[in-house]
Amino acid sequence: MTQQLAIQTFDIPQYALNMPSGPETPEGGWTWPYSTATLISGEEDAVLVDAVPTLKDSERLVDWIKASGKRLRTIYITHGHFDHYIGASIVLEHFPEASLVATKSTIEFIEEEKETGRDRAMWASLFSEDIVQTIVVPELTDGTLDIEGHKITAVEVGQSDITRSSYVHVPSLGAIIVGDIAYNQVHPTLIDSDHDKRLAWIQTLTDLLDLKPQIVVASHRTPDAANGIHAIEETIAYLRQANHFLAEKPSTPEFIAKMMAAFPSHKNPSTLIVGAVSLKLDEAAGG
Repeated sequence: MTQQLAIQTFDIPQYALNMPSGPETPEGGWTWPYSTATLISGEEDAVLVDAVPTLKDSERLVDWIKASGKRLRTIYITHGHFDHYIGASIVLEHFPEASLVATKSTIEFIEEEKETGRDRAMWASLFSEDIVQTIVVPELTDGTLDIEGHKITAVEVGQSDITRSSYVHVPSLGAIIVGDIAYNQVHPTLIDSDHDKRLAWIQTLTDLLDLKPQIVVASHRTPDAANGIHAIEETIAYLRQANHFLAEKPSTPEFIAKMMAAFPSHKNPSTLIVGAVSLKLDEAAGG
């Protein structure tokens, strides 16, 4: 057995977005948040958790994996948001012996997008960079992602910023790679959320706290963010604060201002603004 596994992150910057007219443009312009793909490796083999969405950064990700000298054995996709899975096709071109795997719910999301092309069409028009267009549907995993005798498990959970998600547990390192279940110094998205969904998301996060992880890697994190349990705690605090402010029935600008004031160090306000608009607060208030 390999003595110790290693976790490395491939971090990509914010992308400029070509947003249509709508809410007031945030300072610095519209942006897609920082994103991270994670490599778990032993002496020779490695597992990649999630991909990246653009052609340019997918090619950079491939070069980064090759530079590690590891044999990529598995690509695991944590959930069905396009930015996590669409770049896997580029990685597989260079590592054809790797298996692309996911849980049943994630596979269903990806199959739907492959058939409809809805997200690709929308985001291709908004991204300033070319996004990957080819989709490879993952195979179903039994949750086992072990490397060189070390247990690594993919665990499906319920609500996060999507109805069903998953995380990767590396017990020997006290580590969890959480996809979009937690965010780290970046505004979480509130798109398609409501009070009950946010409470369910908080419960998912609370269950992760029970694992007492030492390392928590979120997919949307600032490149200099420490990968610690605070990512879970801060996401819980964010969702609780959102529910508190929303109970006051604010207008969209009021809600955005309150959340910005409550979390002044969080990056990518575009995510907050678009999420707030999706909640249709002004319609609910009769405005």
